Amino acid sequence: MPRHFDDLMLGTLELFCRAAELQSFSQAAQALNISPAAVSKTIARLEQKLGSPLFVRTTRHVRLTEAGEQYLSYCRTALDAMYDAENALQDMKTIPAGKIRVCLPNDYAYLKVFPLMPKFRRRYPQIEVDFHLRFRIPRQESTDSDIVMTSWLNYLPDWIATPVDFAMFRIYASPDYLKKAPPLNTPDDLRHHNCLQMHLQEQTRPLRWPLVINNDVVHLSTQGDMAFYEDVMAEYYMAVSGNGVAMMHDFIARKAVSEGLLVQVLEPWTTVSHIYHIACPAEARKSPRIRAFIDFLTEELRPAGAFPEHSVIVPVR
Repeated sequence: MPRHFDDLMLGTLELFCRAAELQSFSQAAQALNISPAAVSKTIARLEQKLGSPLFVRTTRHVRLTEAGEQYLSYCRTALDAMYDAENALQDMKTIPAGKIRVCLPNDYAYLKVFPLMPKFRRRYPQIEVDFHLRFRIPRQESTDSDIVMTSWLNYLPDWIATPVDFAMFRIYASPDYLKKAPPLNTPDDLRHHNCLQMHLQEQTRPLRWPLVINNDVVHLSTQGDMAFYEDVMAEYYMAVSGNGVAMMHDFIARKAVSEGLLVQVLEPWTTVSHIYHIACPAEARKSPRIRAFIDFLTEELRPAGAFPEHSVIVPVR
């Protein structure tokens, strides 16, 4: 079959897909480490070659035209096929090699997984890892990741999942905030405090706080004058700066607590956990490189003790 595209076409298709996914030329440029002008020029050349506009451009973002939506579907199919073919050849080797795509929460990646990567790279120098970081894990039908780390197992009903770690929901505030604020001795006292709020993008109400009261998990509504949309680390920094009381995973605050920047409060009621699983499709588990990554993290992250009695799967709205 004759080829109707030049040697640069593959890079152009990858660039087009990234711009379509992000709905922004500037964000695509940042992700690919090129200039926005280069993205715009490349897309314009592609549109000229195809004889059809692929994007509707506005001052704030871009969106696909009908032709662009159809072209994106074809491009994803073609790129996935090339990716699968390359990795199928890599899987024939005895030494794990090739690229894997891993999706996991931002905070867990920064503080738990990334510190382990030098050891992983020394053990498996021929494996490349693409990390996709996000607050919310995509659903099974919409992800192109090989591996997902999450506590939201209801999003991946057909995948094989192994529990590897857990994090406790704790409540923290800075010493300066607590000096000036009303007493905080019971969950009911939270009514008198500025509670830093976490939101999902499409929700108007903040996420409620899971507490254990009378041995039952209760999801408590709180109030505050600062909200953060799908960015746990922003909430952390605002708490350290003395802006209010925050609920976050214990591993996020551990260093700040040891340095005296944060104080844990309401400890008897904060015994709810997120159990983290590492998941992949059943067929993917046969791949040496994917199996190597899963086995490595399972080995490195598994806690010494038992998993907690109380846990929640997804944030409660």
